[in-house]
Amino acid sequence: MSPRRIASLTIPLFAIAALDCDPGDQPAPVSPQNAMTPEPLPEGPSQSPQVVADTTAAGADTVYASGEVAIGTESEGYDDDDPAALTDFHAALDPHGTWVDDPTYGTVWAPSPTLVGPDFSPYVTAGHWVYDDDWVWVSDYDWGWAPFHYGRWVFIESRGWSWIPGRAYRGAWVMWGVDDGYTYVGWAPMGPAFIWFGGVARPFGGYVGPRFVYCPRNEVFSASVRMRMISGAAAAPIAARVRAYGPARPGVALPGPSPQKLGFQSAQIPHSAGASAIARAEQFSRPSTAQSLGAHGPTRVWPISQAAASPRNALPNAGIPVQASGRGAATVAPAPSRSGGRGSVLRAGVGSGHAGGGHHR
Repeated sequence: MSPRRIASLTIPLFAIAALDCDPGDQPAPVSPQNAMTPEPLPEGPSQSPQVVADTTAAGADTVYASGEVAIGTESEGYDDDDPAALTDFHAALDPHGTWVDDPTYGTVWAPSPTLVGPDFSPYVTAGHWVYDDDWVWVSDYDWGWAPFHYGRWVFIESRGWSWIPGRAYRGAWVMWGVDDGYTYVGWAPMGPAFIWFGGVARPFGGYVGPRFVYCPRNEVFSASVRMRMISGAAAAPIAARVRAYGPARPGVALPGPSPQKLGFQSAQIPHSAGASAIARAEQFSRPSTAQSLGAHGPTRVWPISQAAASPRNALPNAGIPVQASGRGAATVAPAPSRSGGRGSVLRAGVGSGHAGGGHHR
């Protein structure tokens, strides 16, 4: 048989093979929202079984010294462990909660139970999802533009969900999970890569287990998504099937599954346009607009040594000359701690923490 005849038979075979794909990656279009009977949400957060890491690779725009990633930030923006995180959000959060110094997680803010209720959970209570270039949590709280787009949440047994300040913006600092057929989607707050002691960001090497909640994929954009979530004992069969969406990389924030993978058509996908809380959160992510709102400018310093990063070796209160990256020499002056004491605000961007949102082991 001639080479030309062989080629004419081979090309159609490759074309047919290219049409064959995993049906699990192409779910049927979703039914109208709220078509399912809501399942009750048990009180309190739940811890899921350990999820299996995916092997899908994912890129990132900005990698911090702490090992975390921010998507879509400007090159001259804030590092996540910029000390401005300790001061810029006080005006928004002080009237609605309490700042404390936790022995494990350092400086944290906890919302008042009288405002959020005893069963409050971040990215669950009083809010809903929209999607731009990634998932964005739109909070119903007046103060929600800050702690759901900056910093990390951890569950502390003695005081409940508490927020560790961070200065890099993201639509939602969560990790995602899906089952093989994209029947359910799950999410959990990411754990910290660093914590604050004495006004200094120190690498966090502990592990916090993720506390997942799950939702049927066709209900994820519901305005009352909390009532569509499944957690506690009812979530156990779902958790057994769910795997992490994206590779399990400590301290790295990855995009969630696209709405198209969940079966949504373009016209069914809500966006953040018109959400004033999201606009304010995004303004705080850019120094050019954040400072006009009363925020501090970014601080660029070299990482401190691992020895100095120990909570037992707090830096002295006197101003410390440091070498700024690309901005000339700078002096980091002492800053008052709203939760007690005074400490240098030298950024300690060394090491990497462990990903995951969850509870104190």
